[in-house]
Parts: sequence; C-alpha cells; structure tokens
Amino acid sequence: MADFLYKGVVDWFLDQMSQEAIVPGDKMPSLRALSKQLSLSLNTVIHGYELLSEDGWIESRPKSGYFVCHRSETKPALLLAGDSLRELTNDGTKPAWSCLAHRGALVDQSEAFLSSVSRQEEDHLPVLGKGHLAAREAVSEHLKGLGIKAHASHLWLGYSPLAMFTQTVQTLTQRGDSVMVLTPCDPRVTTTLQSLGRQVITLTAGERGVDLDLAIRCLRDKSIRLIVLPGQFSFPAGQLVSNLSLRRWLAIIEETKLPVIEWDLCSHLAYRTGSMMTYKSLDSSDYIVYIGGVESKGVDRSASWCLPGKHQALLEGAFLGADMALSNAQQAALSDALQPNSKRSLTRRARDVWANSERVKAHLEARLGEKVSFAASKGGMSLWMRLSKPLEVSSMTALLASFRHAIVPGALVSHEADASNWLAVNVTLDDVEPLAKALADHFTDDEVEFEAEPVKEAMSEESPEDYEQTETESVAENQKTEELVDVIESDLAQPEKEEKKSRHTTSEPLYNPMLDLINHDFG
Repeated sequence: MADFLYKGVVDWFLDQMSQEAIVPGDKMPSLRALSKQLSLSLNTVIHGYELLSEDGWIESRPKSGYFVCHRSETKPALLLAGDSLRELTNDGTKPAWSCLAHRGALVDQSEAFLSSVSRQEEDHLPVLGKGHLAAREAVSEHLKGLGIKAHASHLWLGYSPLAMFTQTVQTLTQRGDSVMVLTPCDPRVTTTLQSLGRQVITLTAGERGVDLDLAIRCLRDKSIRLIVLPGQFSFPAGQLVSNLSLRRWLAIIEETKLPVIEWDLCSHLAYRTGSMMTYKSLDSSDYIVYIGGVESKGVDRSASWCLPGKHQALLEGAFLGADMALSNAQQAALSDALQPNSKRSLTRRARDVWANSERVKAHLEARLGEKVSFAASKGGMSLWMRLSKPLEVSSMTALLASFRHAIVPGALVSHEADASNWLAVNVTLDDVEPLAKALADHFTDDEVEFEAEPVKEAMSEESPEDYEQTETESVAENQKTEELVDVIESDLAQPEKEEKKSRHTTSEPLYNPMLDLINHDFG
C-alpha cells in the first residue's frame, strides 16, 4: 500500500506535466502544501519527491525547495578532450572585433541586475584606486564561499573584467610571447590575446578533464610565458572542476613557477549551492591572478574584482593607470547584490537563471528534436549545443544578424575540427521562441536545398545552356550573400567567417575510452 502511495505522488506529477501545468524550471509545491492537497502524510510526499529526484524529474536546492528539471529525450552531446595542441594564427585585431559583436550573448540579459536603488545613481564619478573598503569586504565574503581566503586590502574592483585581463596580460608578458589557454572558454580571452600580439596555444578539455601529459609536453617543449585557466564553469560547457584536477594543475604551476590567470565569471551561476572549489582556493604560492565579476547588458551594470597574488607590485601601477574604478552607486549596487538576503542577490539571480536554463533547453529540444543535443552542464551562462550538421554560411549569417545577443558560433569558442557543429546559447534570454523558430526554419531550408541538388545535376545533363544559366545565377546569388555579410559586419570590422573553411567538414572525433584510462585526468 505504501508503495502505491509513493507512486501516487509520481502519478500526480506526471499528470501535471502532461497538462503543462508544470513545466521545466518551475518550482514544485512545498512538501506540506502537496501533503495537504493530496491528503497524504508528509513522509509519503517526501518519499515521492525522492523517487522523482532519483529519476531526474526534479532537483532539490537547499533553502529554495524543489525545482522541475528538463529530461532530455535525445542522447547528450559528448565533449571530448583534444588530442593535439593548436596554435592560433595572429590576425591582429580581427578576432577581437568578431568577438565584440557577440558580447551581448556572453553576459546576463537582465537590465535591472546590479542597478542602483538609491539616489546615488546620479553620481557617476569613479572612486580612485581599489574601491571602497566596505565594497571590497563584501567581495571578500563572497569569495569565501568559493574557498578563496582573500583579505580586502588585496582586492581590486573595476568596471570591466576584460580590462583587468588586458592589463594583466600586457604587464606579465611581451608581444610575441606564447600563452597556453584551456578551451572551450570565453572567446574574449583568446581573441584579446591574439589582438595583443601573443601567440595563443589552445588545449581542449573534455568531459573528464584535460590531457595533462599533453599539457606537460607543451610546457616543456614550448616557451610558454603565461597560462590561462577557465574557472569552475568553462564557457560554455559548464563542467565542474574536480579537486583532483585542481591539485594536479597546482603542482604543475608550482613546478614551472609560471604566472597564471584564472578567468572565473560564472561561479555564482552554479546549479547547486555550496562551496565551489577554484584553482585560486588551493594556490598557496600565489602564482594565480584571479579575475571574477558580474556582467550585464545594461549600461553601468557590470562589476569585476581581481586578486593579483604575488604580482601585486607589478599590476598595481597598471590598474591605477587604467582607471577602472567603480562609482559610489556601482559599488553600493555590487555590495547589495553580494548580500545573500538581498532581493537583488546573486543567489536569487542564479536560481532564476537555472530555472530559465531548463526552460530554454526544453523549448529548443521540443522545436528541433534530434537535430540538436546538449553537453552536460552544471551551471554557467550558456548551453553548449551541438547541431546534427553545421548550418550553411548564408543561414548562419542571417541567424547572427538577428540573434547576436543570443548565440555565439562554436568556431569562436572552440578550435576543434567539429567547432562549426556547435553553438553557445545564452540561457538568460527571456524568450527563446524566436531563436528556436529561426533555427528550425534554417534547418528546413538547408534540407530543401540539399534535396534539390540532384535535380539540378539531371537537368544539366540534358541542357548545357541551362547549366550555364544556373551556374551564372548561383554566382550572382553567392555575390549577394557576400554583400550581405559585408553590410552586416563592416561596422564591426568582423573577419571572414571560419565556417567557410569548415562547413564541408563532416568527420567527428571517435570516442576511445582507452585514451581516458591512459592519458586523461579523471577529476
């Protein structure tokens, strides 16, 4: 009888899902409320929720309750570790312009987040130096939740994490120096390094971490001057970094004594609460420059912080010269957001983003079905979505013209052979339906064009004149497409799309479990 009662809770849940009374991202009724509604004992409802949690239907979030998850019907996309190092070409500022066009897709879409609620918002004068002590103490308390013990006197506050990153790179390295970067990562990291004239060498991390043997060989054979490590949620894969992986990297860093930058802007967007380990939290030698922050698309709605570590003396002058200080109003808004009980707290925003992420994932999968699959994600700003086949150049151009704030092409984020099959989708979007519809339409158009090609070949055999006419029309159409690309991207000085080089690439890396057993970090 008891088993039947437990299943009664499950049956109620499935019935609500079928009627769309409950959808992914929604908060479940409290245990007591559902107990009263179904006339069941509290213990029975608790066991029912445990069954739903075990099957992946719902997830418990401490001090927040239970939330409905999206259960994917398609096989998740597998993220493999790269089996080789890749040296990116130095194209000057072109990659940075290309990435700048997609900045909206890399930040929180909320206009209200980090906005000032007091009359201080009229004061836009910066505060000289590091920032107010009270604001730095609030950041210091926040970092304790990440395992980072930082005294407020060592912290620097600024309006832009990218500006802090740029100043750090220019201070610690010289033009032409080699920098090793773990990918996938925030594309602004690699494009900024390229625009500064640094030689970028990327190493791809997979589901089980990075090939540490390959990293060690790179550090031994190449003249590496700086290492850049993504934080807990490597953009956009959202993989948790294990304690074992962190300790192995720290051992490598302490042996090489190289300066390291940890780029960590998404630790507050974890799918679960609790302390999140970081590279900096285990950095007893202070070789790591830790850069974090919160970014929004609103004007004056971003804030960043930096722990220079043992490089404090070198970076102090660079940070002062850059004049990146926040105004009084911005510091007050940041301090308020870092308070756990605040109405505008990072904790509440993280819960909203997590719920919206489940809705976005469910909507895209319902619209696109088996044409897409998602890499496993534990948090962060984006979903790492794999397409069954890359979009044509014209389709991608049209898509980016309308949704630069929503997606980032995989070729900017990853440098593997199958990068054109991936898209990073911002999960803070209020409405993902326009993007889902556009993707579905482009997939349909590409399929129709593919089916029409054999017909053209048959016609060409019968009439050479028709073939010449068709070829002429095709050339004209391609010219129109190129003109459209130039019009869209001229103001951003965006380089020619890398998809043109890789759109015919269909080979995919094969998963070999023996490589994991031999080479890869099992963190």
